This record gives sequence, C-alpha cells and structure tokens, in this order.
Amino acid sequence: MSARTPPPDLPHALPAAGLGPLLAHVEAALTDAARPTLALPAAIAGCRLAELALRRRGRLLHRQWAQGADLADLLAHGLGQARAALAARGLEPDTVEITLPRDWRPLEPEDLTRARCTLIRGICGLELRGGGRLERMGPLEMLARNLGPQAALKHLAARLPAAPAEAWLFSADQILIELSARRARPLLRGQPVVPQAAITRAKVQEMAGLMTGWMLRAVAPNGRAVYKYWPSAGQYALSNNMIRQFMGSACLARAARQPGAAAELRDACARNIRHNLAAWYRDEGAFGTIVEGPKVKLGAAAVAAMALLDLGDPAHAAPLAGLRAFLEAMQRDTGRFACFLRPPGREEDCQNFYPGEALLALMRLWQASGDPVLLDRVAAGFAHYRDWHRAHRNPAFVPWHTMALCLFHAATGRQDAADFVFEMNDWLLGLQQGEGAPADVQGEFFDPARPGFGPPHASATGVYLEGLVEAFALARALGDTARAETYRRAILAGLRSLRQLQFRHASDMFYIAGRKAVLGGLRSSGFDNTLRIDNVQHGLMAIFRVLELFSEQDFQMRAATAPPIASPGALP
Repeated sequence: MSARTPPPDLPHALPAAGLGPLLAHVEAALTDAARPTLALPAAIAGCRLAELALRRRGRLLHRQWAQGADLADLLAHGLGQARAALAARGLEPDTVEITLPRDWRPLEPEDLTRARCTLIRGICGLELRGGGRLERMGPLEMLARNLGPQAALKHLAARLPAAPAEAWLFSADQILIELSARRARPLLRGQPVVPQAAITRAKVQEMAGLMTGWMLRAVAPNGRAVYKYWPSAGQYALSNNMIRQFMGSACLARAARQPGAAAELRDACARNIRHNLAAWYRDEGAFGTIVEGPKVKLGAAAVAAMALLDLGDPAHAAPLAGLRAFLEAMQRDTGRFACFLRPPGREEDCQNFYPGEALLALMRLWQASGDPVLLDRVAAGFAHYRDWHRAHRNPAFVPWHTMALCLFHAATGRQDAADFVFEMNDWLLGLQQGEGAPADVQGEFFDPARPGFGPPHASATGVYLEGLVEAFALARALGDTARAETYRRAILAGLRSLRQLQFRHASDMFYIAGRKAVLGGLRSSGFDNTLRIDNVQHGLMAIFRVLELFSEQDFQMRAATAPPIASPGALP
C-alpha cells in the first residue's frame, strides 16, 4: 500500500446505547410528529448528507440521498419525503438504513486491486462526477447488492449522461434503525459487531444449531445439496464442486451423531450420500473414482472416503474399498501424491490441498481397519511433505496435515509428528487478525500484508479451526500448557469471526427478502454475502469438536498470562 492510499477511515465507534436520540428523530420523521429536542451524538450531529434506505422484511421500498443543515434537519426532510412516497403506495417500512458519508478522496487504480478491495469493500462508497452530474453508491447499498468497487463503478457510470470525469472514494458511518424493535444499531461492513464476550458455550451451541438447520434445509428431497447461493440475487449457482459436496456429506453424518439429533438429519444424510455416490462415483476397475466432468481429483476421493467412514454404513464397503485403492495408486514411492488422474498434465496441481486430505483419509482408513500398510504410506507422505511445506509455506496446507498427523502421532507416538503439527500451527497464527484489526474481522485468518494467500473467507477460517482444535488437543495432552493456551485463545477468536459472518436474526438479514434460505448460513466474508456449503460445513465440524473438548472455563477469553510460545512464525 502506497503512502497515497492509507487504510480507509472506519466508522465512528458509536455505542448502541447512545443512539436513542437518533431513533427518536427517525420515528418522529416517519410519523409526522414534532421534531424531538433530543441532541444527536456529537460525532454525527453535524452531518449534512445521508443515504436513507427503507425496507420491509428485506425488500427495498425507498432509497434516496437527503441533504439538510444538519443531521436532524436532513432526517426530517428526507424521511418526510419517504413517508409521503410510501403512504401513497400503502407501504410501511420496518427498517431504515442510514449512511453518513465523509472523508472523500480521489479513487486511485490501486483501490481496484483485489488486495485493496479487501480493505475498502463494505467500508467505503463511491461517487462519479461527469456531465454536470454526480452519482453515488454508499457501502450499505454495495453490500446489499453484493457489488465490489469495479461492478459498482459500472452501475454508476451507466446512470450518467456522459463519461465520468472524476471518481471519488468516501468512508461512511452506517446505522440500522429497527422500527419494530425500537432499536438503533451501529454497523460495520453492514453488520452489528459481535463482541468476543459473546463466545460462550451457550452461544456456540446456538451457532451449531442454526448451522445444522441450514445444512438440513440445503438437502433436497432427491438428496442433492445446495452448493452456492447468492442472497442478494436470490439465486442458486449452477456450478458445483465434489470435494465440497462430499465434505458436506461428512458434516451431515457428524451432525446426525450429535446428542439429540433429529431423525430427519439421519434421513437427509442417507439421501445425500446416495445421491452423491450415484451422481459421481465410478468404478474404473482397479479402483473407484469421483468423476467431476473431465476431472478426477485426489481430494474428491479422499473426502468421499471420509464421508463414507463418517456415515458408517456397511452397504458402502465396495465404494470405500475402491476409493482406498485410488488413494494408494496416486501415491508415489517418494511419498508424494499425484493430485489429478485426469486431465493429464495436472498431477502437480493443488499440492497444498489434496495430499493433506489424502493423508487424513488414509489415517481414518487405518483407524477403521488397523492395516499397517496405511501407516507406512502416511509416514512416507509425512517425510516428503514436511520438507515440501518448509520450502513452500502456505496456510491451506496446515489444517489437513495437522489433522492427519495428530492421528498419526496418536497411533505411533512419533514426537517429530507432534513437533511438525506445532510448527505449522504456530506459523499459521501469524495470519490471524488480532486486536489491532477492525473489530468485525478480528479472529479471521487473513493477513493484509500477505494477500497472496488469498482473500478472507469463512471456509478458510473454518478449516483452520478444524486443524487448530486438534493441535490444541495435542498440546494439552502433551502438557504443553503455554501452547495449548495460545491455541485456545486463537480458537475463541476464530469462533467470534464465524459468528460475525452468520445470518442469525433480523439485524443480520435486514436487506434479504428470502431469509429462510440464509438463516444459520455463513457469508463468505464481511464484504461478500455469498453462501457456500463449505462456509457452513468446515465451521460446524470445528464447533462439534470444540464443544467436545472445551470445558465451560475454556470458553472464557481470559487475559493472556502464559509466556508466548517459541514460534517459527517469522519463517518465510
């Protein structure tokens, strides 16, 4: 980031308890009552421009930019106009969004790069000027429509009579007025901020229940599961991914085994796995494969095998044996895996993902069979990929190898396996957003200084937590209290991040009309509301394990007292 493009100014820290006067002004303007004499918060009282959006159950009824001598004046005039327009149509809002722009600066080319967009999207709005006119789009509108800056610019340019001459970026305060609840809430990237103190056992159990409900509703009567859904458009994707679909099957199987699980979960799980095997499993003679169009991936076979193991149905013995044979056939004598059977030429792709999934599947198969050949294969993979990772560090590698090597250590007692688990996860924690980051992204696994590892994503945070909770269990079992404490706190922060992304109630879904389709699901990030099956699946599987391992006391984010662990986090 250059000196010319500093980080965007975040919204003012407006406590919800101090927004009562704002609620009173909005209610008065919408009912044509006398303007209250209550003083508005000083940080926003002088605002002379605001975007106002009025909705009912997520459906947009009215949107306008309003001006006035100050905030009270513009609310009276702008909402008065909105009230009259809606009354003529017999409409009554239940929410009002208020966007208060400030801190304009020229838009720079760097602002449109992917790395920069992760910082400004959901925080900043855009303004285009040309032909004697200007058009604006605030961050709440961009979030509700799930538009990035480049797409938003195209929409704005189409509204102008001439080619825009100037493009500007502005920060904005964001406030949601919930009229039926008589509540005003400050927002950050379009959402109320979840405090770390909210991560209690009860709240995490609530998260798990909502996520399980989303997974259950995602399975159609024929067993096919939703892959991806765009809430802003209300559309399901036509694309698919077999690795993520079979991971969803595994998650359903684990959900069905939870205490008190409903019978309908077991039925949905059985329907889903039957559908997935019928649609994508193929017997190719020497082994079985998961065929995804022209692709046959190592990772798809690995996660499919684990899904069958989680289901535990003897009727699936034949495909499970076929998938095991495929995994073994794809491993070379050096321990390295070929990651694709087809198409040719892609054997070396996805080395950060598929080999770890394969090693975990082999360990799960060993647990089921006790076959020592499988331990030998995992040992060879461990030897090869430990050196490979040290030369090519990437966070995507860490959780799968962590889960595999924790099982390998339990089976063999090899200390070098435990050492490598700790080395990987100590390094991974260097990517987690800490207390110096904006409040809504704290706990997610994304380092703005190293954007090459990919954008922030709920599925990434979820799978890192899956690995981290096993590393925590290993550290605690080995008496490494300092490391276990560090991992415990990182897990709690990661859970806060996932709860931040979850659609839980009306305050999270104020701009969504089709709420049943999203309830319990997790947005991909703070600025992208796309739902995907692995957003939910990874986090839910991590939560099941956390609830199993954590005591009530473990959920308390106590002040750090242990000395920092000796970490290789500074390694490349």
